[in-house]
Amino acid sequence: MGALALARHQFAEALDWGQRAVQASPHRAAAYGVVADALVELGRYEEAVTVVQTMVDIRPDQAAYARVSYLRELYGDVEGAIEVMRKAVSAGAPNSEGTAYVQVQLGVLLFTVGRFAEAEREFQIALQRVPNYGRALAGLGLVRASQGDDAAAIDLLTKAVEVMPLPEYVIALGDLYERAG
Repeated sequence: MGALALARHQFAEALDWGQRAVQASPHRAAAYGVVADALVELGRYEEAVTVVQTMVDIRPDQAAYARVSYLRELYGDVEGAIEVMRKAVSAGAPNSEGTAYVQVQLGVLLFTVGRFAEAEREFQIALQRVPNYGRALAGLGLVRASQGDDAAAIDLLTKAVEVMPLPEYVIALGDLYERAG
């Protein structure tokens, strides 16, 4: 119920459900993940840090490391976020969508700080893990756009939109069409 409330952007309700889950099963890391996500969305970062640390203490896995990475990024420690996101990638099953997702998140972090070749590598690896993965295609599209290869960027973002029509991909594609005339 907490995860569903998060998906619906009902963050106070998600927090309530997550706290209930923690009370019912205090040794289950996933329940802390719901609480942490709700706290982040409610802007209660310091509390989220404490909850995520508890989650890591219970089970240092991909989900916990990804949350640590995100919190480091929120606090402005992008290099620390990159370091921990690498742990999240390593902690996952090799060919799972979850691992491809955190691989893309690592690529996005690298892209954000201008490390385009490294970002491209992470997006390519995500595509090897999950062929035709929309998030990785979009990431590669952004890399190509940053290199001035609008034709390749449009092709990649078009493919990304076909498999995963997220608004940010459609907007990026529209921006590229406008730039290309």
